[in-house]
Amino acid sequence: MAVPSFTRLTQDGSAQFHKIDTRWQCPVSQDWHKMAVPSFTRLTQDGKGREQILQKFQKIGDTRLLCPDCSLPIRVKYNLSVDNCARKCSRNKKTFTCRAFYFDHQNRKCHLLAFDRFSQGTRLEHKDNQDLYEKKEFLRECILGNGENYRGRKAVTKSGIPCQSWTASIPHEHNFQRHSKKKDLRDNFCRNPEGEASGPWCFTSDPAIRHQECDLPQCSEVECVVCRGEGYRGPVDHTKSGWECQRWDTQWPHKHDFQPNRHPYKGLTDNYCRNPNNDVQPWCYTMDPEKRWEYCNISVCDYHNDTTVDTTTSCYRGQGENYRGSMNITSIGVPCQRWDRQFPHNHTYTQQNYKCKDLRENFCRNPDGDESPWCFTTDPSVSRAPCTNIPRCESDKSDSTDCYEGSGETYRGNLTKTRSGIPCGYWADHDYSDDTRSAAGLVLNLCRNPDGDKHGPWCYTTNHSIPWDYCQLQHCDMPAPSCFSHKTTRIVGGTIAQRDGSWVASIQKRSVHWCGGSLIREEWVLTDQQCFSSCVPDLSEYSVLVGLLHLNLSSQRPVLRIAHVVCGPEGSNLALLKLSQPAPLSDTVRTIQLPVVGCEVKEGSYCHMYGWGETKGTGHEGHMKVVSLPTVSNDRCSSIHNGSLPITETKLCAGGEKDKGVCEKDYGGPLVCQERESKVIMGVSIHGRGCGIAQRPAIFVNVPFYADWIRKVFIRFSEVRNY
Repeated sequence: MAVPSFTRLTQDGSAQFHKIDTRWQCPVSQDWHKMAVPSFTRLTQDGKGREQILQKFQKIGDTRLLCPDCSLPIRVKYNLSVDNCARKCSRNKKTFTCRAFYFDHQNRKCHLLAFDRFSQGTRLEHKDNQDLYEKKEFLRECILGNGENYRGRKAVTKSGIPCQSWTASIPHEHNFQRHSKKKDLRDNFCRNPEGEASGPWCFTSDPAIRHQECDLPQCSEVECVVCRGEGYRGPVDHTKSGWECQRWDTQWPHKHDFQPNRHPYKGLTDNYCRNPNNDVQPWCYTMDPEKRWEYCNISVCDYHNDTTVDTTTSCYRGQGENYRGSMNITSIGVPCQRWDRQFPHNHTYTQQNYKCKDLRENFCRNPDGDESPWCFTTDPSVSRAPCTNIPRCESDKSDSTDCYEGSGETYRGNLTKTRSGIPCGYWADHDYSDDTRSAAGLVLNLCRNPDGDKHGPWCYTTNHSIPWDYCQLQHCDMPAPSCFSHKTTRIVGGTIAQRDGSWVASIQKRSVHWCGGSLIREEWVLTDQQCFSSCVPDLSEYSVLVGLLHLNLSSQRPVLRIAHVVCGPEGSNLALLKLSQPAPLSDTVRTIQLPVVGCEVKEGSYCHMYGWGETKGTGHEGHMKVVSLPTVSNDRCSSIHNGSLPITETKLCAGGEKDKGVCEKDYGGPLVCQERESKVIMGVSIHGRGCGIAQRPAIFVNVPFYADWIRKVFIRFSEVRNY
C-alpha cells in the first residue's frame, strides 16, 4: 500500500494533511491483506533464524530484584547482550529454572534469577543502568487460549475451595507428581498439565470434590476497551489473528516512532496492545517482518463514559480534543454539516465509530487528533474546515504557575507545552552532546533553554509546521505583558516614496491591504503579530505583495502566499511570515538589512517610517509614503506618555511632530535608520496613542533587541518544507 509522504487518507477517503500514520513505513508488503493467518503459537525469528525472546518478558527500567534471605541461586553471565541474556533465561535446566533476570548495561553483566517479584523475601531496588526483566508467564493472572502455559499463583477454585498441593496425596491421590517440573506443578497453584479445553484446574482440599476449574479469565477480558481504547492498559500482547506483538522499545522487525521515552503517557510498556495514535481500537506492530501491524482482539465494555475529563466549552486547550462547546461555524464562515448526516459530504465520523468524541448535532469537534477542532461543511465544494475561530484557553489564562529567572537557562520545571498549547517534542530526537543534555536538563519533552535564548525557555514541537516555539512561562521578575486589541494604522503626512522602500511589503487580507511588513530575506517578512488573530491563523485569506508603490497596481504584482506565521517572544508583538516561495528580487524588490544585536541609535537621529494611505488632507491616497521621524529616548518617551505605556528595552520611540507619524492601516511597517553606509530596520510599528499628535512619539518594537530571535528562526526553519 503506497502512502504519501505527508498525507494520510481519512476513512471518508479525503486527504488529511499533517497526519502521517507512522505504522505504514516501507517496506510494507503490497499483499498484506492476503497473508496467511498464523497459528496462535507461531514463533517469530530474527534475520539470523533465532527466535525472538524479549517480548516474553516484562520490563522494569532502572530496577533490580533482590532476595537477601533466599536460598535460591543467582547465576551471573558476562559480556552478553540483553537478547542473549533473555535466551539464557529461557533455557531451563534440570537444576535451575530462570524466572527473571536483571541486566547491568554498564558492565554487560547478566544476572539470572530463580525467583520473581512474587517470591517470598524478594524486594525491588532502584538501580541506574540496570533493567529487570521477568517472565510474563510467572506474572500473568489470565490465560491465553486453554491456559496450558499458565504459571500464575491462583490457588482457589471457581467455588472458592482452596487447592490441594500437587505434591500431596491427601485428600485425593493422583499421579501428576512426575510432571511437577515440566508442567510447573508448584505448591497448590492452578494448572492445566494436560491442556484441557476447560482451562486451569486443581485437586481441591475438599474430600467430597476431587477437582474443579479455577475460572481464570482470558487476557482479552481482563480489561475491556472504553471508547477507542486510548486508556487501555491491559495484558493482551497478541493481535486478533494471533500474531505476537513487537516490543514498543525495539526497532525490529519494524522501525517506528512510538518509542516509550517519546510517549511516556501512552502506556507503551513491553509489547502490549495499545492505542497511542487515537486509532479506532488498540493495536500493535507484529513480530512478522511481512505483517507490519494489526488490531488486537479485546473485549469492549458494555458502557462508554462520554464525559471526558478536563472538557472545555468556551475555548479549547492543546489540539481541542476535549472541546465540548456549541460552535458550529467554521473559521471561513461556513456552517457545519451534522455529524449524523451524509450530505453534502460522505464520511465515517459517526458516534458509533468515534465513541466518547461527543459527535452531536453539527458542533465543531476534533475526533481524530487534528491540529484543532473542525467539522464537515455545508458547502459541497469544501469538505472540511478548521474552527480556529474558537479561542484557545491559554490566551485567557496560563495553566502554568512556573516562572523563570534570568534567561531561563536554569529553569527545571515540568511544563511540556508551548504558549500556543502545542505539546513539546522530545529532546532525544535532536542532536545535542551528552554534556549539553546534562547541563541544560534536556530530558523528555520539558521546556528548557539549552542555547541561552534571552527570551526564555522553549522547546521543539509536535507540529511540523511550527518546529519550535517558546513556552508559556513568565519571567519571575516581570509582570505579565499587556494585551492590545487589533487595530489597523495608517501613515499621516509625508511625501511619496520614489525609489526607496523596495523592501516594504503589503500584507493583504481577502485581496485588500491589511498591514505593512518588511522583506528581510527572500522568504521572510517581518511584521506585527496583531495583524493576525492568533499564531495559528487560517492563512487561506492572507497574501503578500512586494514591490508596490501604489495599491492600485496590486494586480500587476505576483501574489505570494504565506506558509507559516511564527510569533515572536511573549510581549514582543512581532511575527515572522515564511512565504511559500521566495520573493522575486529586482530593482523594485529588495531586502532590508537586520541590525547588530543590541545596537542603539543616538537620540534625535532621523529615521524613516514607510506605509500606505493618508489622512487629514495630505493627499496621495494609496501611494506608499515615507515620513522622517526623530528618535526619542525611552525615558523621555515614557515621561511624555505620562508613564501609561510600558516603554522598556524591548521598545523604541520616534516622532512627536504634528501630522507626522503612524496612524491607521500600517501596523507592521518598518522604521528604517541609516547606520554607516547601510540602512537597517530598527523598528516595527505597533499600537500607540493618537495619530500624528504633536509631542506624542510613536512606539515601535525594538528590532535590535529581537535580532537574535529572528536569526534563530532562520536557522531552525531552514529545513522545514512549505505545505
